[in-house]
Amino acid sequence: MIQDLRKDLKRNQKNCSSVKTEMEKGFWTFTDFFENGKNPMFIIDIDTHQYLNVNQQFAKNRVELEKVLAFFETEIIGKDEIQSSQFNQGEKIFLFNPIYQTNRKALIQIIELSNSQPNIDYKNGFQKHPFEDISINKELFNTLPIGLVHTNKEFESVWFNEKFKILFGRGVDKNFNFLDAIYVKNISQFWNKIEKLNEEGGYVNFSFVIHNVKQSDEIFINATAISIGKQHNLGEGFIFILEDRTENMHFSEEITKQNLALNQINHELDKFLYSVSHNIRGPIASLEGLLKVIEISDVQTVNELKHHLRLNLRLLNGFVSDISNVATNIHTHVNLEEVNLRDVLEQMVLFVDNIYDINPKVTFDIADNYKVKTDSDRFGIILKSLLKNSFQYRDSRKDKFEIDIRVTRNEDFHLIELTDNGIGISEKVKPFIFDMFYRGTELSTGNGMGLYNSREVLKKIGGTINIESKEREWTKAKIYLPLKV
Repeated sequence: MIQDLRKDLKRNQKNCSSVKTEMEKGFWTFTDFFENGKNPMFIIDIDTHQYLNVNQQFAKNRVELEKVLAFFETEIIGKDEIQSSQFNQGEKIFLFNPIYQTNRKALIQIIELSNSQPNIDYKNGFQKHPFEDISINKELFNTLPIGLVHTNKEFESVWFNEKFKILFGRGVDKNFNFLDAIYVKNISQFWNKIEKLNEEGGYVNFSFVIHNVKQSDEIFINATAISIGKQHNLGEGFIFILEDRTENMHFSEEITKQNLALNQINHELDKFLYSVSHNIRGPIASLEGLLKVIEISDVQTVNELKHHLRLNLRLLNGFVSDISNVATNIHTHVNLEEVNLRDVLEQMVLFVDNIYDINPKVTFDIADNYKVKTDSDRFGIILKSLLKNSFQYRDSRKDKFEIDIRVTRNEDFHLIELTDNGIGISEKVKPFIFDMFYRGTELSTGNGMGLYNSREVLKKIGGTINIESKEREWTKAKIYLPLKV
């Protein structure tokens, strides 16, 4: 069998490469341990018994190992998993110790034992712990990305690596009780697993939480507990392998949040598409109806219908403009420049006044040369939308239509207040005024995009907006623009 080993290795080179890669992925620091270790080691296919790779010590001692390898191959026939086992050869005892198993492949270490083993009592210092032995490579275990702790049957720690101390975030001494420092959610299930481990050997998996004192945070651990004893050249007890899953837990929470946000976006998109079709379909249907009436009407009637044609075309144009503003705000970069705020305000009032052909009494409380640094196009969209609301929802029962515009500043922001004496906003609709396509009154002839778009545009330039109102008396829009952008 040994003579054919090289042929087997060559024939299974491709398989060997994949196995090494897979094993290094989980325990990357075992590479040096495997290649240059003191003890013979090999990787074997559990199903076919083919040797996929061997280290230097195995190659050097292949003749001496031939008999015990034959015993080992017989022992693992039909086994789903390789357990530790010992074989005698003359005066020597060889321990076949499975270090790692995955995907029906196993990494086996062969340790030569003496027939007269000394008493093992690491706790009281009779013998140095094997993991402290330089031949086992102490540095290897301390640089592993997983925590390792060896405990006795009472779960008092006998040895642990550096990662274990980092996970616990506190000073940890030998004889430290491992179970006292962890929180297991289902403790009865945990003890059932430990009882099974004591009776049947092998290993069990479970999860727990550590409160890391240094980080003041909870650390989520996936653990594997392995029952060990003298057959492993160790005192009876357990090896616990601890894998930090905290980042994965947080990542999972973040994915959940992102999924919720995505669902919200999809909901808004569905609502957006429905409302777009509704807002376009209405004016188009009106135009079609007006055209049919025009076809059968005299000149005088046609002239009377012109007003309705203009109104529907204005609604369509306004809606397309609002949709365009939404797209522009999303996809174009913010272009900051210094502007004269008084000039911008006066221009917007004049623009809206021309649309509605109404002459309100407008009062400005702002310095002539008041400068702000902002995106003038986006700021113009906001002012135009707010002023349109003032004009549209003016109170026709009042003698005068008035708009008061006041600008102040503090150390953090500019405050622009637009107050009108219109119909105001009722308390029951105030919570919804910034929702897309929301219309708070039957007097509305718009598309419900104005305040929604104003808020979204303001977010883009670092500002916020607040609306205050008293029904039937007044409405005040308060725009906050940051001084530093």
